[in-house]
Amino acid sequence: MIEIVNVSQNWAIGRAGQLLIHIPADMQYFRRTTKGKVCIMGSTTLESFPRMAPLKDRVNIVLIDDDRKIRPESVAAAEADRAAGRTTELVYVHSPEEALERVKDVPKDDVFVIGGASIYRLMLPYCDTCLVTHNDYPSDGADTFYPDLVASGWRMTERGEEQQYEGTTFRFCRYERK
Repeated sequence: MIEIVNVSQNWAIGRAGQLLIHIPADMQYFRRTTKGKVCIMGSTTLESFPRMAPLKDRVNIVLIDDDRKIRPESVAAAEADRAAGRTTELVYVHSPEEALERVKDVPKDDVFVIGGASIYRLMLPYCDTCLVTHNDYPSDGADTFYPDLVASGWRMTERGEEQQYEGTTFRFCRYERK
């Protein structure tokens, strides 16, 4: 499995339930990389999407600890996508083990963990690759962080070209477990 994340300074990923910065090129990279794949996420991540709709043309596996977190709006959006001919699926699971069971026959490079922070931490032991967009946006006030892969013994195997968006420098990187 692969984790995909955008991190600012000090591996910061969010503040008050929101991303620190939205970089259009990163969003395009995310869409292009995960389209047609399986995306594992938490309920808060799903609820952060417009209209709480699952990601189109993907299998959305949502880890929940309580069935009351199943959102009728999300279920209806997935049904509407399928009625419109899309391949959107929405599946709720209650544990990392149940998520792993759901993807056991899917090639590991077709399964992406997309957040939030607690889901990243839960699923990281099962991943061997992380796609990290590093940016230099100030992380002042950040309250949510991704694990420091370098300190955890991962190695960067690809370092993309430096790019700019509205004064923020970013690059796409790939990490692999040593």
